[in-house]
Amino acid sequence: MSHHVTFNDLPQGGEKFEPAKGAKLINALGLVGLLGLAASAYYFFASTETFAYSWLFAVFFTFTFVVGGCFWILLHSASNSSWGVVLRRLWENLANMIIPMMIFALPLLLPSVNRPLYEWMGHHDHAAKLAEHHHIPVDEAMHHLVTEGDLEQGLAANPHLHVLVAKFGYMNLNTAFSWYTRFFLYFLVLWHIARTLRGKSLKQEQDGDIKHTISARLFSCRWLLFYALAVTFAAYDWLVGLDYLWFSTMWGVYIFAGCAWASMGLTILLVTWLRSMGYLQKVVTDEHYHLMGKLLFAFTVFWAYIAFSQYFLIWYANITEETRFYLIRNTEAWRWVSMFIVVGHFVAPFLLLLSQQRKKRPAVVAGVCIWILFMHLVDIYWNVIPERGPSLGVGVWVDRAWFQDVAALCGVFGTMGFLYLRGLSKYSLYPWRDPRLIESVNVIN
Repeated sequence: MSHHVTFNDLPQGGEKFEPAKGAKLINALGLVGLLGLAASAYYFFASTETFAYSWLFAVFFTFTFVVGGCFWILLHSASNSSWGVVLRRLWENLANMIIPMMIFALPLLLPSVNRPLYEWMGHHDHAAKLAEHHHIPVDEAMHHLVTEGDLEQGLAANPHLHVLVAKFGYMNLNTAFSWYTRFFLYFLVLWHIARTLRGKSLKQEQDGDIKHTISARLFSCRWLLFYALAVTFAAYDWLVGLDYLWFSTMWGVYIFAGCAWASMGLTILLVTWLRSMGYLQKVVTDEHYHLMGKLLFAFTVFWAYIAFSQYFLIWYANITEETRFYLIRNTEAWRWVSMFIVVGHFVAPFLLLLSQQRKKRPAVVAGVCIWILFMHLVDIYWNVIPERGPSLGVGVWVDRAWFQDVAALCGVFGTMGFLYLRGLSKYSLYPWRDPRLIESVNVIN
């Protein structure tokens, strides 16, 4: 539906969200988050080893949305795009949830949590004790465990540890660029990007000067690389590290594709929810839904291409250390989850998003986005949880552990959702003094 809007048609100061209007959803998320955190606290002390995987799953799933929001503002600014101006503030607020996200990720630093997750850390602990006893470097002690074992404790040589010897420059706990150092570095990079870009946007609301747009573009072009590195290596540290023998050169792109896909789906749902309460009526049109739908479609195909490429290359090479990842996920019931992801993550959204008319219908696109968020949840669950049983030596499945998974998900995602929606009231829902706002409002594609 075509229309023409001028600055005189828009309210001075933009639109401010009133939390009371969305109280039902906000309070529901708050309650779910509170109950989830209470249950998570219980499971943390009752069954720390199994719960560690639940917490990693919930934290990383929620992390992907924050990272996705950061990507969209970077891309929007770097490409000098105008159509997304009306949506930028929603992405800015989402990206600036990075500090609460870091707080939720802090338990991963606890030895009681990360040792059950990352077997390689236990090997490093043992090598460190051996190094201290014999007054030798840790990497040399690790090499000793590979070739001769630990005769004092009756441990035979472990040839698999040669991988840790080769990866010691990256997989270590006691160097200047250790796993712990990188943990904080990722959040620092993402926080700097999110804070800077929203800061420039808010300064523009004071003077309306185009220089802030130009500055944001230059900043985004420089920091896209650091963003890509932070997301890629965070994905390697927290997920690939679950099996230190496994490796994939496509993993960072695979995770990034899912982040962009899911966060765009969340954006559409958020816009639809706000419009249902009377907000954004004059600034968001069917054309914006069409554009967001096309991006959803693009990343549906992109994710499928990366996922298939990773699988095909590993299948073709048939290297033991690589194929283990898929062998675990092709065992017992996990096989059906794998097949479901092929259909649900690619085939279904691909077919639903093909139609131009469907992409211009908010109710239809919102329904597709609910499915997309569900499939993204399944995808992250499929990447994390299958490692739990084999790593803890209890088989493929851990009985009733899914209760812990649900509790962690409710605790992290529910609380983050509550904080995000409450925070929408702090600033205008869109950058009302951006010189390109009218161009965005009246976009036609």
